[in-house]
Amino acid sequence: MIKTAQQELASHVQALEKAERNGNTHEAAQISHRIGMLHQKRGDYNHALAYLQKALDAAGAVGDQELESRIYHHTGVAHQKRGDYDTAIDFHQKALCLNEKLRNLSGVSKSYNQMGIVHKNRGDYDWALEYFYQSLHIAEHIQDREMVSTCYQNIGIIHQKKGDYEKALDLSHKALDIKQTSDDFHGLLRIYGQIGLLHKLRGDNIRAIEFTRKALEIAEKTDDQAGISRSYNQMGIIHQNRGEISKALDYYQQALETAEAIGDIPEVSNCYQNIGLVYQFKGSAEKAIGYYQKALEIAEKIGDKAGIAQSHNYLGVVYQNRGNHGKALECYQKSLKIAKKIGDIARVSMNYHQLGIVHQDGGDYDNALAYYEKALEISRKVGDIAGVASSVCMVGKVMQIKKNYVDAYLKYLTALDIFEKLGSPNVNVVHAYITGLTNEMGLDDFNSLIENIRDQA
Repeated sequence: MIKTAQQELASHVQALEKAERNGNTHEAAQISHRIGMLHQKRGDYNHALAYLQKALDAAGAVGDQELESRIYHHTGVAHQKRGDYDTAIDFHQKALCLNEKLRNLSGVSKSYNQMGIVHKNRGDYDWALEYFYQSLHIAEHIQDREMVSTCYQNIGIIHQKKGDYEKALDLSHKALDIKQTSDDFHGLLRIYGQIGLLHKLRGDNIRAIEFTRKALEIAEKTDDQAGISRSYNQMGIIHQNRGEISKALDYYQQALETAEAIGDIPEVSNCYQNIGLVYQFKGSAEKAIGYYQKALEIAEKIGDKAGIAQSHNYLGVVYQNRGNHGKALECYQKSLKIAKKIGDIARVSMNYHQLGIVHQDGGDYDNALAYYEKALEISRKVGDIAGVASSVCMVGKVMQIKKNYVDAYLKYLTALDIFEKLGSPNVNVVHAYITGLTNEMGLDDFNSLIENIRDQA
């Protein structure tokens, strides 16, 4: 497949040279557009933009507005992939205006969808939903099944961002049912990757790997460099969740190299964050902070609100681990404020959890418990099993500090059961807490506690 794609590209380049020699401007515009799309599908956005501009100049010269609208559309997509969201919106608006003028409902639907994607990437989830539903309404009206599938998936992504994983999975599978009857391999890749991500978020690493591998196989067969980068990144996250740090770092490095080569700026930012997480896990705080700062700079530059919230959250964890609770609190509050504003409920939960730890470390146990309970409420609501286990475990830690040993032990057991089912390395953390509880109580009293619990069961 890779060789075929390269041969197709070479064939188009030869055809373009011939059209330009013969002075056939309209044909040159069409071929340049096709070459630009081929580069875009492979994730090579720099070359894509060069050929799309060549196509736009030629289409404008011959007055082909229908072709111009399609070039505007793909140029907007290329810019949004590079993280240049303001320019992307400008081109999608131009495409929308032309499509409305030409009464091209299919084109109007696509423009609304792309504008929704840009707003989604910037963390404007309510705006994004509005555009996606406008796109879906038109696609259903004209019976454009491919576009309906795309809208289902994109609406599902917003529900994922808002923490409703069940709704997101339902919509993703609806999109998959439609897409499997087509030959849109690029669209199928995106859906497999999304379903893999959702399973990862729910703590099901086995199914997450299954769907992510399906996405990676398609990306490699079709030479979709952007898809390869995202799949590598996701595989890294899954392996990191399983405690396989070396494998995770290897995948992140491959993802970063690919993203940098094709100019996929938002994905570069994601890679920086994930590499930072690895170094944080390994205890290299300075390296972790360096990568998080790089990710934050990109997120601020491209207006990625969700990325800004995530970077502040990660920085907070590093400062907290170094004992700088004031700086950690500042980072968490910044992250929480943005996450609430854009409706990123999963990130809200993470910040509540971390704020609980800050207050616990400061000896404010009542506020710590209040934050843990807020985090627990959200984690249960969205089906974040790993998040539930983490917060339950920390509630147990506070109970132990308060000398409420029965509740502490029961909380530890609940967390341990969840982490064992997920295959999480946090199993070791809980075992360490239980060992600490045993030492604090003394072996005889600890055994008596267990016997009392069994008698009451």
